Amino acid sequence: MVLIDRMSTPSQHLQSMDMLSAAQERMNRLQDQVSSGKAISRASDDPSATQSAMKLRAEHTRLTQVKLNVDNGLLRLNATMDQVDSINNQLLRVQDLLVQGQQPSATANVRSALAAEVNVLKDTLLFAINSDFAGRQLFSGSSGAATAYDNAGNYLGDTTAVSTRVDPDSTVRTDVNGPEVLGTGAANAFAVLTSIASNLVNDPNSLAADKTSLDAVINTARGAQATVGTRITQLTELRDLAAAKEVDLAEALSAVEDTDLTKTIMELTLQQTGYEAALHATASVMQPSLMDFLR
Repeated sequence: MVLIDRMSTPSQHLQSMDMLSAAQERMNRLQDQVSSGKAISRASDDPSATQSAMKLRAEHTRLTQVKLNVDNGLLRLNATMDQVDSINNQLLRVQDLLVQGQQPSATANVRSALAAEVNVLKDTLLFAINSDFAGRQLFSGSSGAATAYDNAGNYLGDTTAVSTRVDPDSTVRTDVNGPEVLGTGAANAFAVLTSIASNLVNDPNSLAADKTSLDAVINTARGAQATVGTRITQLTELRDLAAAKEVDLAEALSAVEDTDLTKTIMELTLQQTGYEAALHATASVMQPSLMDFLR
């Protein structure tokens, strides 16, 4: 019996020390959670929560890229809309000049002045359609052409769409090419404006046919204006949706990773109280007695 008692006392001491060490570790972990505000500092703290956090962070990374794509797409589309609006205004001004030139009261000098303004507007139109964005032409499709149109009004770009990816399976087009704004072939805006300027001076009777051609060009430009506006609305809605989803992801990640301070502080207080009580009890048990010395 004496031998058993001699062996049991050191064993009890070791067990007490192990319990104190475990309690100290729990307190340290709770103190880390309070100071950092994070419930997870290592994957081993909570493997399941860590896996959930990794998935949420991966989704957040994907969403960040989508927002970047959408923002870049909106910048390009807004720049495009500015120029398409300008082009529409210029075409409407040409329409007004043409109508003035058709009036019986319009003299040759008046029509000559009107023709000169049409030529100026044609140059302004060329400047607008050759606008660039971030070093690339807005209206030349995906081509690397230095300008969308040459000085003679010939299209130099291609018809390949420029798009931005908004999710793994979907893209939104962020361009309109020159022919989609100004028309194609002999019916394009430059050919029509050249004819109007010439007929104002040389053949006023042909202005009626020019007006029909100009109306068609204006309808094409207005269609491009509506198309760009629709895409801007679409990307704006996607941006707002992504922003709302980003808030939801942040809240979900916070629920997984962040510490519930009230709960954790209460738990830490209980652990500290229990630890102090265990220290006192262990100290009492481990004090050497007279029998320990006699053994």
